[in-house]
Amino acid sequence: MIEPYRFRLGPDPILSVEPGATAAKFWNMASVSEDEGEIILYGDVMSRQPVDWWTREPEPGLYITPEGFMEDLAAVKDKGRITVRLNSCGGDLYTGIAIHNALKALTGEVNVIVDGIAASAASVIMCAGDRINVYPGSLVMIHGVSAYFWGSLNIQDMKQLMKGMDASERAVAEIYNTKTGIAVETLRSMMTKETWLTGREAVEKGFADQVLEGEGEPDMGLSPDRRLLFVNGIGHNVEGFRHIPGTIPVLGSAMPVARPVMSATPSNVVEQTKGGKKYMTLEELKSQEPELVKQIEQEARNAAQIQASADAVAEERKRLEDIDSIAASVPDPKMVQEAKYGKNPCTAQELCFRVMQASAAQGMQFLTAYESDGAASGTKKVGAAPNGGAPIDQKEQDAADIQAVVNAYKNAKGSVR
Repeated sequence: MIEPYRFRLGPDPILSVEPGATAAKFWNMASVSEDEGEIILYGDVMSRQPVDWWTREPEPGLYITPEGFMEDLAAVKDKGRITVRLNSCGGDLYTGIAIHNALKALTGEVNVIVDGIAASAASVIMCAGDRINVYPGSLVMIHGVSAYFWGSLNIQDMKQLMKGMDASERAVAEIYNTKTGIAVETLRSMMTKETWLTGREAVEKGFADQVLEGEGEPDMGLSPDRRLLFVNGIGHNVEGFRHIPGTIPVLGSAMPVARPVMSATPSNVVEQTKGGKKYMTLEELKSQEPELVKQIEQEARNAAQIQASADAVAEERKRLEDIDSIAASVPDPKMVQEAKYGKNPCTAQELCFRVMQASAAQGMQFLTAYESDGAASGTKKVGAAPNGGAPIDQKEQDAADIQAVVNAYKNAKGSVR
């Protein structure tokens, strides 16, 4: 007998609240004029508000859940024009389809703007728009259905599960087909491959209708462990994704700052139904969520330590490479080894100075030995007239001087180390 399971389009699942629990809402619906409304959908698409495994307390974060969504939709359901701002990596398939169908059922024109990313189940929600707008840097991603379940299964259970997954994936492909006109089988092939599209590519494939130029370009970056994708400062769990574009930069130790949600609608809001957390000051956050603040601070310290270690490794590698680049010109290999790994390691510049000092010391030793050997040779006692006192010409004197220097050099050379 199969235990309950959910089909998903998105990141790995998080534990849900117990049935009947009250979930916080993380969306925003506003009536901005008599004929215009706005819906903001940011965060993971979840069947229920996720909670901590041990404490059963609601997990912090942004989540799009069905609880209360239909009731809040009443604030904008009669508007002639509705703008939906979307920034999500997807999640629960059933929730995504339900929200897609609810938006499609609205009588007014639905204008979707992908503020950052519409991936997985969020791309299903996106396709509810009569007109879909993206920025050049926006991302759209489609992929196949996965199942999250628990309990024991036999062969018949598995066959039934596979039929359900196939039907769900076919339903998603039909939604994409309605928007793009691409054949269902082609779409299912794209889903199997996990296809990522930039804003312009989404327009070319028919998933979107218009590229928005100018302000509003999303900021994106991956956490150092590549588990979170930050889009406009909001973190999305991407552990379940296999082919995240390599063009997305990996962030350093500094955490991105959430950017305020940009609105394309007029500012004269006449009535508003809001869900989600209210924004708090730093002091309020420390007072109300001390454990969360401690966790954030610890994660920041850990990230800083990782970055410091990476910088130290890069600096040491550069030091060794610089020493290797001048090693051939150092006469004593032992000096190179000492500079790299000895008790007193140094940089390539310091190694050059050590070589100069050693050369100067050897020069002084040579001169001292030369002078000492010259004195010992008795050349100072040699007369200027070796022919018995008779005057000698300049040629004979030069020959005698040269021979004396040669003798002294030979003696000195044997004593220099």
